[in-house]
Amino acid sequence: MDGGARYQQETGGTGVSRAMCGWLIPALLALEVCLVVALASASPAAHEFAAIDAHALAAPASATGSISSLSAYLVKPARNESECARAIFRWITARIAYDTSAASEGLDPDLVLSRRRAACMGYASLFKALAKEAGLKAETIVGHVKRVKPEMTGGPDLWENHAWNAVEIAGHWQLVDCCWGAGHCNERGRFTRKFTPHYFLTAPDVFIYNHFPNNPRWQLLARPLSRAEFLRRVEVGPTFFDCGLRLVSHPSRRIDAAGSVALTIGAPPDTFLIASLYQNGQELGEQCTFTQRCAEGFAIRALFPSQGDYVLRIFARRGDDASADYHWALDYAVHARSGNNNDGGFPMAYDPFLTHNCRLEGPLSRTLQAGKSVEVSLNAPDAEDVVVVTGDSWKHLPTQRSRFRGEIPVPSGDFVIFAKFASESAYEGILRYTGQ
Repeated sequence: MDGGARYQQETGGTGVSRAMCGWLIPALLALEVCLVVALASASPAAHEFAAIDAHALAAPASATGSISSLSAYLVKPARNESECARAIFRWITARIAYDTSAASEGLDPDLVLSRRRAACMGYASLFKALAKEAGLKAETIVGHVKRVKPEMTGGPDLWENHAWNAVEIAGHWQLVDCCWGAGHCNERGRFTRKFTPHYFLTAPDVFIYNHFPNNPRWQLLARPLSRAEFLRRVEVGPTFFDCGLRLVSHPSRRIDAAGSVALTIGAPPDTFLIASLYQNGQELGEQCTFTQRCAEGFAIRALFPSQGDYVLRIFARRGDDASADYHWALDYAVHARSGNNNDGGFPMAYDPFLTHNCRLEGPLSRTLQAGKSVEVSLNAPDAEDVVVVTGDSWKHLPTQRSRFRGEIPVPSGDFVIFAKFASESAYEGILRYTGQ
C-alpha cells in the first residue's frame, strides 16, 4: 500500500474540539451551565516563504503546459535555492491530488502534470523533474513509512511502501515529501487536501520518525537507525513538533501494561493535551483517559476495560482559546494484559481544568458511592474559590494557598465541581462526578 494513504485522525482532517468548554455560573446569580525528546525547529517557518508561496499559487494555466514552462515560471522570482524548491513544493501540494489508481503512472512526470493526480511516486517524480529543470540537484527516495490505525490495533508493525525526495540546498541535502505535504487520507481512503508545510526541508532527526529509506544514506543522520529502531519509535505527526512536545516517560510506541498506564509528555506552558483511547477502531469515551498538567508537561492516565490491544491517541493545541481545535500529535499501541474499569473510569475534566493548570489529587474515580462522604483534594493555582454544586447547595472547599481540600457528601446523580478564577467573572465547571 502507498504510504500517501496514511491515516491521520483529525476528525475530518480539521481537528478535534471536545465538549470541554466549561460550565459557567454568573457569580451570586442563578446557575447557568454551558458545558473543554524536544527537538529544534522541524522545518522552516511558513512566513519565510509567504511571497514565493503566493507566486506559486498564482501560476496561470499558460505556464503549466510543460515541465520546462512550469519550472521557469515557479522559480523566476526565487532569490535562492530554498525558494526555488519551495515554489515547486507549494505548487505540487496545491495542484496535484492524491489518487492510488495513478500509482502505475508514477514514473512519468509529464503524465502527472497533465492529469493533475498521482500516488506518492508521481509526486516525487514531478518534484524531481521540476527541480532539475530549475538547476537543482534532486533525487527520488524510495523506502517505507509506518503508522498506527485504530482499526488495526494489535496487528503487526505497519510498514508501507512510499517515495519522497531529497534536494540539495546550499551544498547540503534536505528532505521533502510533497505527497504528505498535500494532504491526507482518512480511514476510508478518501483524500483531503490540507497543506502541511512540515514536510518541506524537514530536519532529518524529525523526518526519521515516519520515513525509512531503503538506502540508509538518505536518512541524512550521522548514525542511521536500524529498521527495528525505526519501528520502535512513537508515531508522531507535525503537531507534535509544532507544539514543542517531547517524550518523557515512554520513548517506544508499544506499551505493555496491566489494567492501566500512566505516562508523561513534555509540553511548554502554552500547549494543552487531551487523550482518547481506541479499540478495534472505536473510541471508547472520555472516561477511559485523564489528562492534567504536571511539572514536566502533562500526565496522562488510561484505563483499559478489558484485556486486549488499544491505541492511545494524544491530541494537542497551542493557546488557551477554548474554541480552538485539538490536532492529532502522537499514538501509542498498548497491549493490556488485564482489564480495569475503576468504578466507571475517570471523572470528566472540562477545559478550564486544563487551561488553569489544575491538578487533581483525588478522587480519581468517576463513580462515587451516593450517601457517603469523600475527600476532594486538588491544586488550582489561579482559583479564588472552589465549590461543589449539587442542586441549590454549594459546598465550599477549605483552601491553603492554592490547595483546596475537604470532605463532601456524595449526592445521587451527576454533580460538578466549580472554580472561581481570578481572571474570570464567573464560576467555571472543572470536574464532573456521578454518585450512585
